[in-house]
Amino acid sequence: MPAAIDLLPDRLSAALLGAAAGEAAAGTAAGTRQLLDLADSIASRGGLDEADLVARGLDTPPATGAAGLVLRATACGLASPLDRPRLRRDAHRSVRLAGGDEGTAITAVAAAVLVADLCRFDLDLALVRLRQTLLEEAPLALHARLQPLDPATAPLCSGDPGATLQVAITALDRAATLPETVEEAAGYGGDVAAAVALAGVLAGARTAFEGCDEEWLAAVPARARAVEVAARLAAASRPL
Repeated sequence: MPAAIDLLPDRLSAALLGAAAGEAAAGTAAGTRQLLDLADSIASRGGLDEADLVARGLDTPPATGAAGLVLRATACGLASPLDRPRLRRDAHRSVRLAGGDEGTAITAVAAAVLVADLCRFDLDLALVRLRQTLLEEAPLALHARLQPLDPATAPLCSGDPGATLQVAITALDRAATLPETVEEAAGYGGDVAAAVALAGVLAGARTAFEGCDEEWLAAVPARARAVEVAARLAAASRPL
């Protein structure tokens, strides 16, 4: 397990629990099951195994469509947070396997890179690094999404991949802990299911279990499976 990342097992657990908590707060399926399935597959196979993904039904998108593909691709960032080429490649492949277009795949790469960097850096620095990483390959429309909305703007999510990522980033910017971030994102308007779950993943990677009391954790659906999958990811992690 890479010693450079403090509390990595806790960050992985909190990220996966954050997705489940976000989905519950949104009140509709966002794609958390597919996120857990993808993370479990990567941990079991030591990497992205397309045959195993197909066997798990991951060659089709979740109910939230393209936005859900962006959510589930964060598993690739959590699985190898220090291996940027691998996580970018895996996030892209995971989306294309499920029929996502190139724009969705690049947005998924952005989400995977961001969740990986939030395991080590604060949001501002992680976003700077993300924009530098995608400087040449991402369209200008996506670059405009890689920042929080203005504080005076009330977020309204259209449900498309770029908007979903920006709404999640905005929630991180406006809240501190995982529970607070999920609550913040759940209060936004529009098609927010995937965005709330994504905000939970990103917040968990950033702060681990800071601010999470046992009562909050006990209310998270699929808690046992999220913790189990996170433990397998942590055990499979290795230095570069």
